[in-house]
Amino acid sequence: MCLAAKRLQRATSAISYAVDTLEKQLGISLFDRGTTRRPRLTREGEAVVAEAKAVIHRVDTLRSRVRGLLDGLESEVLLVVDCMYPSDQLLAVLHDFHAAFPTVPLRLSVQAPDGVERVVRNGDPWIGVGGVLHIDMTGLKRVQIGAVQIIPVAAPDHPLALADNKSPSSASDHVQLVLSDQPTPGPRDVGVVSLTNWRVGDMTLKHKLLVAGLGWGGMPAPAVRADLQAGRLVRLDLHDWRGGAYEMQVAYKTETPPGPAGRWLIERLVLSSPAYDSRS
Repeated sequence: MCLAAKRLQRATSAISYAVDTLEKQLGISLFDRGTTRRPRLTREGEAVVAEAKAVIHRVDTLRSRVRGLLDGLESEVLLVVDCMYPSDQLLAVLHDFHAAFPTVPLRLSVQAPDGVERVVRNGDPWIGVGGVLHIDMTGLKRVQIGAVQIIPVAAPDHPLALADNKSPSSASDHVQLVLSDQPTPGPRDVGVVSLTNWRVGDMTLKHKLLVAGLGWGGMPAPAVRADLQAGRLVRLDLHDWRGGAYEMQVAYKTETPPGPAGRWLIERLVLSSPAYDSRS
């Protein structure tokens, strides 16, 4: 009690009285006073302290959010990202965003390439990160943020990957795995050459299908680098689809421009733009 009184610059008797009063109000013992010379928290006391710290944190967060609103910060930042965008860059950007705006909530959605525009154009002020070829910019503001290299890959035992195949068949003769949340081809359906394609709306599932040998497809080079090194996937040398640069951009509706936190996020996305390297 003496140490607490010193830190709080209060009399020891005042601290003891406050603790006794709190124990009576809660109907529990906060301290075990009989085991050692220095009182120790009981299990109930530890629970009260933990809850008190949580309340203090929530109050501090509320104060920070109120100050942010008074300073013009958004009440929430909405970000939708093309699953082709490298996850390492995205994590780095979000880490920096949280450090710069710790009290600004963020809603994050990861979509197939053809799903970003649909989210951006709904009723909320979304910031979209997506491919240039998959977004109609009518009514949208655009900021270029570099490109990602897309390469054709398949499992090592896939017919297109077999080294001893003297008469390699065309890529169009085999199932192509296409990242899309649309059941049928759309007006901006690019990079699809196979007569038989499976449309998959999730990057993780597409990756598993590729490793399992259930088709071939284009993948961001950074996402399959470890698979290529481990031999789980091989890079295909196709004459009818060689991949290339997947140009990316940030887009948002002209009538709902982002606030300070959103603008900061866009600037950081530009600074961390994935560099396109045709040698990868």
